[in-house]
Amino acid sequence: MVNLQIKGQDELSKLVERSRMLGKDPNLVLYGGGNTSSKIEEVDHLGNRNIVLRIKGSGTDLKTIGEDGFSGVYLEEILPLLDKDKMTDEEMVDYLAKCMVSATDRRPSIETLLHGFLNAKHVDHVHSDAICTLTNHPNSEEIVKKVLGENIAFVPYIRPGFELSKKVKEFEDSYAIVLEHHGLVTWGETHEESYLKTIELEEKARKYIEENVVKRSEEQQEILSVEEKNTLLLTLRGVLSKKQRQIIHVDESQLHLSVRDDVDLIATGGRSTLEHILRIGKDSLVITTDDDVNEKVESFKKQYEDYYYRHIDRIPTGYTMHSNINPRVGLIKGWGCFGADITLNGAKRCTEIAQHTHQVAANVLDLFGNLKTLTEEEIFDIDYWPLELYKLKLLPPVPSLAGYIVIISGVSNTIEVEVLQKVLQKGAHVVLLGEENKSTLLLKEKYGQQLVTVIGDLNIAIQAAIDHFGGLDGVILGEKSQTSTNELDLVNSIFELQNLTGFIVTSQVIDATYQSTAIIKYKSDGTGLKGISELIGN
Repeated sequence: MVNLQIKGQDELSKLVERSRMLGKDPNLVLYGGGNTSSKIEEVDHLGNRNIVLRIKGSGTDLKTIGEDGFSGVYLEEILPLLDKDKMTDEEMVDYLAKCMVSATDRRPSIETLLHGFLNAKHVDHVHSDAICTLTNHPNSEEIVKKVLGENIAFVPYIRPGFELSKKVKEFEDSYAIVLEHHGLVTWGETHEESYLKTIELEEKARKYIEENVVKRSEEQQEILSVEEKNTLLLTLRGVLSKKQRQIIHVDESQLHLSVRDDVDLIATGGRSTLEHILRIGKDSLVITTDDDVNEKVESFKKQYEDYYYRHIDRIPTGYTMHSNINPRVGLIKGWGCFGADITLNGAKRCTEIAQHTHQVAANVLDLFGNLKTLTEEEIFDIDYWPLELYKLKLLPPVPSLAGYIVIISGVSNTIEVEVLQKVLQKGAHVVLLGEENKSTLLLKEKYGQQLVTVIGDLNIAIQAAIDHFGGLDGVILGEKSQTSTNELDLVNSIFELQNLTGFIVTSQVIDATYQSTAIIKYKSDGTGLKGISELIGN
């Protein structure tokens, strides 16, 4: 490790490599978290040489970032801000916009001034799980010094921005800085020096945790049966899908957390780092098979509403309560952790973030006995932070079938392939029942986890829809596909468990009527399914 040499043809390419090395470790950063920078001499359009702060741009991910992911800010134009005493977020953003090397660059990181104010050439900031474990309890500063060293500065929690940047500047003679409830800042005159400091301190913190955490005896783990899982999952999805259909993913690796006797503390004792509040909300739901799921979710929402109205005087101008205050993650006793989103990737992302934040909380409890999190006011100010809410305005419109789960059976002709493709384009997640062909393989390659294929009968496809996506909203049967009354009854029972109206599109004559199922009949002469395709739209 001491002989490490970060590869690259120039300083910017080395910054990319250093960032990716940090980004590939989910224990350091997750999904857009953390930021890195280098101060690089560049020549402008007039031939003048300037020191440019190249810093991770907004909306990028350290794991995959490229050179175009780093925004450029003229260093000499931001250093005069050190003489200011105060600066609002809005003033800071407006000022930085005037210091940009290129107007086409991404908005620079919220923590640009933190990086710029430090004299070092290279700066790294990560949201390390191990470091946050050391900071999220009442005696955090003493423990940080004990574990990492007396030359490590400790900064009590301040929301990122001008004030924190100025405070960090005060400690630049330290070896590194730990930010309470936030993470680690390291720096160096070489890429290697800054990177190796991060790895060194992360390893010290991790070793301390491994050697000192209380080893719990195995909790009694009553694993849920398939039937219990199906019933709970379908009921949960229905409750969470009242306004917008949701994909539900369950991470079974969090089973050990779900059966702890302090599971409620893990769920509501605070996120490991402020980034997680933005990604998965401030609390997790906890549910069991004995719970009335609707009541639990409504109680969760009521608690959120109470919290919102307690602090409504802090809401930024122009903003109101989030439109979706459902739980985005939750621990299911005897199973693991669920995540909810309009895409499978999003739901999986939620459970991965939750795994890190839940495990940090568990480790803090096992090491130190109790948790210390942000105050409600501090949480609210992150929850309704204009600089982060701004990013939501940049998101593309939600597709019309986002969050929907559809089984399509029998894709054997051009029109049936067209229907499949349109349903995927509209954002639905699909279980394809039947043999794959060249066209469906191409769609599978394009849409990835959004499309699952199975061989067998409709019963198998239904279970696949529940296992992969969390439920079912509709079945589209190809012209040559037939289904039995028992299978139709099962489909309707799925819709009823979710308390959602579903649909079946078929050329088959169906005499039965179902309260929760809309039957859409089309002609089997080749024109009917074309009409369905036109109905779905482009």
